[in-house]
Amino acid sequence: MKKLFCIVLSVFMFFLFSHTGEANEGLDELNHISDMAWQLSKQNRFEETAQLLTYFDQKFEELAFFQEEFTTDQLKTIYSTKEKAYEKVLDETIPTEERVKAVTQFRLVVDALSSEHQPLWGTMEEPIMTTFSNLKENIESGDYDSFEEEWGHFRFLYSMIYPSLTIDANEQHIKRVETHISAIESNLYENMTEHTKFEQLVAIEEALEDLFHQAEQDDADPSLLWVMISTGSIIFLALSYAGWRKYRGEVSKLPSKQNSKHY
Repeated sequence: MKKLFCIVLSVFMFFLFSHTGEANEGLDELNHISDMAWQLSKQNRFEETAQLLTYFDQKFEELAFFQEEFTTDQLKTIYSTKEKAYEKVLDETIPTEERVKAVTQFRLVVDALSSEHQPLWGTMEEPIMTTFSNLKENIESGDYDSFEEEWGHFRFLYSMIYPSLTIDANEQHIKRVETHISAIESNLYENMTEHTKFEQLVAIEEALEDLFHQAEQDDADPSLLWVMISTGSIIFLALSYAGWRKYRGEVSKLPSKQNSKHY
């Protein structure tokens, strides 16, 4: 009887670890495909990016057993970010930064599902927290034009990591951030005192710090070089967008300056 029990147990453990191994291999392959698509998008090779996104779909369907590892909400996030990325990369009417951003969102989602160490979305801490330092300075100096521009920059960065947050971050931390964002973007914010406006910014800042602290608590990824390269790429995208917005703002002012010379 004991011998039979041992045999059954051995067979069960074999299939259990086989299934786990196949799932890990499948996830690694999907992670690699999403990274290749992301790298190509940063080179503005959007047709090839779209082809890889289609290939991702095919591989994901082939790994039907792998999908059982995730919740319905997680699967919806994968599909929605992938579809959004596919539509954006083929849309030549939108800015390049927006097209790359959509692929970056998808890349961060797949990484959040597969990463057992520090997730890539955690690398956005520095540019996002720097933005908040600028926002607080804008409020203190009363420079509301700069505040609006900086707030737009923050929303761009936050929207980039938001889908991956819903998969990987604490739900209560996300709700705290969202609640304070809604308060700032409501009409009531304009009527608040300077002190209250500043407190709202501090509240979001603290909620974001809690989010990023969660990412920092994970063990360090042994593939440090790959993380450094990915981190630099994401931050470069964030800085490129900031520069593009500044340039667009300056260009939009040129006609009025030129026209004023004729009077």
